[in-house]
Amino acid sequence: MKTTFERIETALRKALQKRGSIYFSYTDVAFKYPWLCFYNTGLVLKAKLFNGAIIHIIGDSHVRPFVFKSPFLVHHISQATAYNLTKDNSFSQSKKYLSSFLPRINRERDVLLLIFGEIDARVHIYLQYRKNDGKISIEKIIDATVEKYGETIRRLRDDGFAVCVHGIPPAARKNFVSNLPFLGTPEQRSEISSMFSKKLGEFCQQNGIPYIDVQSVSAGENGFIKKEYVADEVHLNGKIVPFARERIVEAFKDCRKFN
Repeated sequence: MKTTFERIETALRKALQKRGSIYFSYTDVAFKYPWLCFYNTGLVLKAKLFNGAIIHIIGDSHVRPFVFKSPFLVHHISQATAYNLTKDNSFSQSKKYLSSFLPRINRERDVLLLIFGEIDARVHIYLQYRKNDGKISIEKIIDATVEKYGETIRRLRDDGFAVCVHGIPPAARKNFVSNLPFLGTPEQRSEISSMFSKKLGEFCQQNGIPYIDVQSVSAGENGFIKKEYVADEVHLNGKIVPFARERIVEAFKDCRKFN
């Protein structure tokens, strides 16, 4: 039975999701969101005054490090997978929300940064592997996931957006809590994450799309997240932001102005 606060939080999340808000807890909704609205408004006004690019980052909870970091404007889609971005009626409604965010992006001035795939790598790829009794290899499942994600990436590029892709973070050594029937070991998840990151990078290179390989700086020799980049058992911390910004500016410096 949900408490009153839980019902209020659920209602607020549904309402704020339509505005591309960022939220992860009741306190975030109550205290962080109003300030984020002011920040976003100021960022947009500054871009209009000085014609500087906004980097619109659309993704799952891995957008967290970019909150309140200029020139990033965050659009969060809860629990979205890379595989289902093309699906009309996915659980997260990610295709619908992604489409609702796009009109806010100035195609001539701004950059669109996508960050999806970590949930696929951490949970769904191994889950599908086990559900199929290992008859379909993990590599083939990763290939299919990158291909489906690639459909969205190419579509956005072909629609005139300056698109770049944020790679998935390395796996965390610590196990996470889940009710799912199949979870790989930390070592298996690390292998899946590394392979997914590599294949996604290859896709982007083949299609001329800038790829932010976060694993190149945040993964240790064993493939797990380096301690200095750990935010929690799943997410990177804010140390990744300067690295990502530098790569984006370098990729678009000839066609975008960054203040």
